[in-house]
Amino acid sequence: MFETITRFISNLIMTRLLFPEAFGVVTAALALVSGLTLISDFGIHTLIIQSPRGDQEDFLRSAWTFQLWRGVLLWIALCALCAMLSISWIHDLIPVDSVFADPFFPLITPVAGITLVLAGATSTSLPLNTRRLSLRPQVTIDTACRIVGLAAMYTWALLAPSVWALVAGMLAGESLRVVLSHVVAPGPRMGFNWERGHLQEIIRFGKWITVSSTGTFVSQQCNVIVLGILLPGSTFGVYVIAKMLVDTAEGWLTRLGDTLALPVLSEVVRKRPHDLQTQYYRFRLPIELAAGSLSGVLFVSGEFVVHFLYDQRYAQAGSMLQLLAIGLAILPCNLIKNAFTAVGDTRVWAAVTTVQAVSVLLCMIAGFFIAGPLGAVAGLAVHRIIPSLMILSLAGRRHWISPWRELRIVPAFIVGVVAGKVAVSMVAALGISNIAQLWKR
Repeated sequence: MFETITRFISNLIMTRLLFPEAFGVVTAALALVSGLTLISDFGIHTLIIQSPRGDQEDFLRSAWTFQLWRGVLLWIALCALCAMLSISWIHDLIPVDSVFADPFFPLITPVAGITLVLAGATSTSLPLNTRRLSLRPQVTIDTACRIVGLAAMYTWALLAPSVWALVAGMLAGESLRVVLSHVVAPGPRMGFNWERGHLQEIIRFGKWITVSSTGTFVSQQCNVIVLGILLPGSTFGVYVIAKMLVDTAEGWLTRLGDTLALPVLSEVVRKRPHDLQTQYYRFRLPIELAAGSLSGVLFVSGEFVVHFLYDQRYAQAGSMLQLLAIGLAILPCNLIKNAFTAVGDTRVWAAVTTVQAVSVLLCMIAGFFIAGPLGAVAGLAVHRIIPSLMILSLAGRRHWISPWRELRIVPAFIVGVVAGKVAVSMVAALGISNIAQLWKR
C-alpha cells in the first residue's frame, strides 16, 4: 500500500516537472529490462524459500553467484540490443515518432539496465529471511529504498528537468537496496561459490519458471512495446499516465485476490470440495463489488479525473482511462483459475497465459488499424474477455461457477456509474475543477 501511494504521489509531482515523452521513453526502456528479466527468470528467490538446501550458506552463495552473473550477462545483451538500433536498416523500420526512435532511448535503456546488475548483486539473505518468515528486513529495506529513490528523482528533476531524473531515482533506490541487503538483512556474508549440484538444482527448478515468466511478459508488457511502436512518443507518454491510474487500482485488487484466493480455495478443496462454488462466490463478493463499482466510476469520470489531477498536456489520457477501466470489471472472473492450482491442474495456468498473450496482441493491433490509438487502448481493455471466457468454460464443466452469479458484476458497475456521475456533479457544483485549486485554498 505504501508503495502504491508513493508511486501515485510521485507521478503527480513528476508530471508537473517533466513532459509526456519522458514517461514514454522510460516506460519503454523498463519494458525491455523487464522482458529480459522475465524470459531468463530461474525463480531463485522461490527456490531458496522452498528448497531443503535453501538455508545452507554454500547454497546461498552459489545462488548469489548465479544471479550476479545472470544480471551481468543480461545487461550486456541489453547493450547489444540497443546498439542494434543504431544500424541504419533497423532504425529505418521504426516509425520516426515512436519512443524507440527517440535519440535518448539507446542511451537511457543501458543506463536503466544497470538495475539488472544491481538486482543480481543483491544478497540472497533477503529470500532467506522470507523463508524464515522474518519480513521486517524486507519491509525496512523496501521503504528506505523507495524514499531515497524518490528524493533523488525529485532533486534531479528540480535542478535539471529531464528524462534522466526518472532513471536517477531508480538507480539510487536499487543501489541502496544492494548495500542494505548485505548490511541490514541477517544472513551469511556473500562470496563467489560455484558447485555443480547447486547449479543443477537451480536450472532444474528454473526451467519451468522461465516458460511461465515468458508468457507473463508477453501478456503484461507487450502492450508497452507494441504501443510504443505504433503510437507517437507524446501520445504513448499520455497512455502511460492513464495505464498507471488503472494499475494503481488493479494492482491492489489483484494482489488481494491472488494472495487470498489460493489458500482459501485450497482449504475448501481439501475439506469441503462439494462446497467450492458457494465458498468461491462468498470469497469473491467484496473484490467483485470493489472492481465493478470502481470500473463504473472511472468509466464515467475518467476525463474529469485526468483534468483534475494533471495539466492540459495529459488531457487525452482521460478517454484512455475510461476505456482501460472496462478491464477492471472483467478482473474478478479470473479468480477461479486459482481453483485449478488448488486441485493440482497447473496446465490450465499455462493454457490461459498463452491465450491471454495471443489475445492481447491481436486485439491491440486490430483495434489500432480500426480506430487508431484509442482503438488500440480499447483492444487492450477488452482482450480479457477471451481468456476469461475460456477459464469460465473450463470451470463451468466442473460446476465451480454459476453463469447467473457471474452477472453480479453488472449491477456493481451500474452503481459505480451512478456514483461517479454524482461525485463529478458535486465537485463541479463546488467550483473545483483542478487539484491546484485545493492548494490555493
